[in-house]
Amino acid sequence: MIAFSGRHLNIEMKNTLNIAFVNPPHADWSLANNMTYLMVQSHYNLNGKFKSSVNWIPAPYKFNKYENIEEIYEEIKEADVIMFSSYAWNYTIIDELAEYVKSVAPEKKLVIGGPHIGTNEPELLKDRLKLYDFICKPTKPGEPFMEDLINSYFENNGTFDIEWISWELRNLQGKQHNINTEVSIYEEHFDYIKEMLEYAKANKMEPFMILETTRGCPYKCVYCEWGGGTGTKIIKKDMDLVKRDIMALKKAGYRDAYLTDANFGAFEDRDIEIFRFAWQNNFNLTDISTMKSKDLKRRKRLIDRWFEIVGSGPEKHSKSEGGTDMWGDTEYISVVPTVSIQSISDEAMKISKRVDLTCEDKLELSRHIEKRCREEGFPVPALELILAMPGSTLQDFYDEVEVIWNFKAWASFRHDYMFLPDSELNAKDYKEQHKIKTVEVYSDIVDEDGSDNWKSLYKNKKTHFRTMLSCYSYSEDDMKEMWFMNNAANYLLQNFYSGIQKYCKPQEFAKECFCIIKKLDDYKPIKEEIDDIFNPDTPPKSIRKLGGKFRVETINNMLEKNMPIIKSEVMSKILNK
Repeated sequence: MIAFSGRHLNIEMKNTLNIAFVNPPHADWSLANNMTYLMVQSHYNLNGKFKSSVNWIPAPYKFNKYENIEEIYEEIKEADVIMFSSYAWNYTIIDELAEYVKSVAPEKKLVIGGPHIGTNEPELLKDRLKLYDFICKPTKPGEPFMEDLINSYFENNGTFDIEWISWELRNLQGKQHNINTEVSIYEEHFDYIKEMLEYAKANKMEPFMILETTRGCPYKCVYCEWGGGTGTKIIKKDMDLVKRDIMALKKAGYRDAYLTDANFGAFEDRDIEIFRFAWQNNFNLTDISTMKSKDLKRRKRLIDRWFEIVGSGPEKHSKSEGGTDMWGDTEYISVVPTVSIQSISDEAMKISKRVDLTCEDKLELSRHIEKRCREEGFPVPALELILAMPGSTLQDFYDEVEVIWNFKAWASFRHDYMFLPDSELNAKDYKEQHKIKTVEVYSDIVDEDGSDNWKSLYKNKKTHFRTMLSCYSYSEDDMKEMWFMNNAANYLLQNFYSGIQKYCKPQEFAKECFCIIKKLDDYKPIKEEIDDIFNPDTPPKSIRKLGGKFRVETINNMLEKNMPIIKSEVMSKILNK
C-alpha cells in the first residue's frame, strides 16, 4: 500500500502504474526504434521515487505483421499510460491509434512527444489536444518529463498534476537531465533488444538500432526540432559506458547502429576513439553526422583521422556490385561520415541560423572527401542538401551541381524542404519576414528509393507536409525548375557531362541542359504535373511521384529517350560559345 503524508489515500487509485509506448517505424519492414522508451525506463529506475510501483509493458515492434490499429492495441491494452513518439512518417498512424484508444478506453492517459507535434501550427495542435492528455515539446528530453508525470500520479493521490504541454528544458538547474550516464541501457534491456533482433532476422526486416553518446546541440537551425535539444549544452556519456553499450549490442548480435550524435567530432579525440573502438571490434557506426564547424582544416582532419582507422575499403561494397544482403557484410557506404552542406548559399545559411563552412570551403571539402574515398576504395558518403532554402537563388542551386559532380554522388538528391510543425521555420513571423509561401504535398512512398510497404496498416499511407513554393530570393517558376533539375541533373552529369567537362563547368552544363529540355514535347506533360504539385489551390499531390511512378524513374526515362537531341543541342551551344 502506498501512503502519502498529509493526504487521504484514494481507494480507487492503482498501486501499480502500467506504461506502454508506441513508435511506428518509417516502414513496416524495419524494426521500430523503441530506444526512447528504454531510456525513460532506465532513467526512472535510477532516479524515480516510485520505481517499484511502475510496470513497463514491452513496446510493440512487429510492424511487419500488423494489419490494423486494433492489433497494436492488443499488445498494450493493459496500460494506464500510453506514450507515443510522433514523426512525419508515422503521425497519421499514432493519431488513428490514439483516437481508437479514446473510443474504447477513455480513462487511459495518452502522452505524445517527438518532433512532429504542432506548437507552431495552431490547427494541428488543436487536433492533438483532442487526442492527447499530455504533450512533451520536441526539445524537452522525454526522461525528465516522464519522471515528473509518474511522480505526480503517486504524489497527488492518483491524479496526474503537471502542465498539459511541458515546455523545453534548456538548462541543468534543479532537474536530473542526463542521458543515463550511470547505466548501460543496452545491458539493462539486453533480453529485449536481442529478442527484437532475432525477430528481424527471422522476418528479413531491417535490424534498426541507434547509439547515443552525446545529447544536445549548441546550434539553433530554424528547420530543426530535435529531441536532443537545440541551443543547448552538449552532454556526453562516459567513454567506458559507451564501450559497454557497443559491446552489449555486439553480444546481442547487432553488427551496426545508427549514431544519433548531432555533432560527431565536437569532442574530437573522444569521438574518434569511440569510432576506433567500434571498428576494431567489428561493429559499425553508421550515418555519422559531422560537427558544424567553420574550420575547414578541422573538418578535413576529422575525415583523415577516420580514414586512418578504416584503411582501404573492401573489394565489394554493395549489393549492386555483387556484395551480400543486410545479413552479410555491412555495406560500407553508410559508414563514411555524411557531409552536411544543406546549401551552398552563404545567405541561406545566415537566415537559417546554420553555422557552417563558407561556400568555397564547402567545395574544397567536397573535393577532399571524394579524393580520399577514391584513394581508399570507398563509395562517397551521402550528401545532406536541402532543396531551395530561403535566401538561396536559382544560381545557387546550379552552383551546387558542382558539389554533386565533385562527389559523383549520383544517389544523393536534395531533400524536399519539410516544414516541421514545431520548428522556427514554420513560425508565422519567420515566414512573413522572408516572404515565404508554402504548398501542401504528401509522400505515399516511404523513402527516396521508392520502396513500398508490406502490410495494409502502411499501404498507401500518405504523409502530408508543407514545402517551399517561393520566397524573397526565388520565384515559383524558379522553384519548379529547381525541383525538376534536382532529379534530372544527376542523370545528366553521370551519363553526359564527362565527355564535355573540359569545355564548361558543371553548373553551366546543367543550365544549358534545362534550356533544351524545357522545349521538348516529352517535357510538357511532366511540366503540367509539376505545376499541379505546386499549385496551392488544388488538392495536395504526391511530391515523390510523376506519371504514376517514382519521380526519378519517370524523369530518367524521359531523359534517356531524348538524350540524342539533348547532347546534340547542348554540345552545339557550348562548343560554339
